[in-house]
Amino acid sequence: MGKHGDLSDAVGRKTGKSREAREQSEQAAEEPTKRLNANVPESLHRAVRMEAARRGVEMKTVMMEALIEYLPNYPEE
Repeated sequence: MGKHGDLSDAVGRKTGKSREAREQSEQAAEEPTKRLNANVPESLHRAVRMEAARRGVEMKTVMMEALIEYLPNYPEE
């Protein structure tokens, strides 16, 4: 586990919140999109890339799920 934690713990765990994040991510994928750029440490980028590869999804899916799970008021805002 790196200094940023294990993303599979944050996003991939089998909790109601994670299932909800996946469902919201699928719904959000149908909306028009906006680009979001962020500079992150290489180790975090690598962790996201590895989690995406492990699950067979795109990196943006992992990031969307993580953001949705992190933001308690999404999509009500």
